[in-house]
Amino acid sequence: MARQGCLGKMSRGSTVVEFALTLLVFITLLVAIIEFGWLFFVQHTLQYATREGTRLALVGRTINDPSGNPMTRVDSIVRTIRDAASLAVSPDAVLVAVYPVSATFGDPSNWQDLQDAGDPRDYMRVRTRVVHTFFTPLIRAFFPGGQIILQAEGTYRNEEFDE
Repeated sequence: MARQGCLGKMSRGSTVVEFALTLLVFITLLVAIIEFGWLFFVQHTLQYATREGTRLALVGRTINDPSGNPMTRVDSIVRTIRDAASLAVSPDAVLVAVYPVSATFGDPSNWQDLQDAGDPRDYMRVRTRVVHTFFTPLIRAFFPGGQIILQAEGTYRNEEFDE
């Protein structure tokens, strides 16, 4: 009988170790799902915001600032994008470039710094970027600096509008 009691205790000890290892794997997977779920949410929100800014841009519309004064086309595009992206990221963290594209739809060499809404009938591109920082050290270790640059873009042709 003493042997059965001893074996029973050993069996319970191995069950605890197995449970601890399984729990560790489960928690790691759960955290990874949450981390990448947030990453995809930020990417989707950035794409949505870029689409909203592109819609405003192609018709030549402008919006008003909070005090009611009309904004320029470029400022209206940037404001629309940042407002739409504010659900997932800080609006100031969203970098927006608006620029005309060449006949081959190529980007100019300094596209990151351009803010030009173009003229009617110009082919244009809106490109947004945001730096996403992972909050889990385990996931962060797989990316240089623990960050990744998320980017979205939309290419369109300005409609005929009054300037």
